[in-house]
Amino acid sequence: MMDWRQILLESMSQSDRVQTSIYFPKDIHEALVRWAEEEDRPISNLVVRIVSKAVEERQKQQNPPQ
Repeated sequence: MMDWRQILLESMSQSDRVQTSIYFPKDIHEALVRWAEEEDRPISNLVVRIVSKAVEERQKQQNPPQ
């Protein structure tokens, strides 16, 4: 089974990416910056990972296995 990193890398070619702007409250942004630094990754990569996991969880809740 592939982990989220492998799935993300394989599913996101350059043409699959969409750029958007997000405005965070200052305290949230500071927390994300610290988190990204701890994991030695860009903040954008961290946010994509967090959002991807949230979307995956939401899809599981909306479409539970039968």
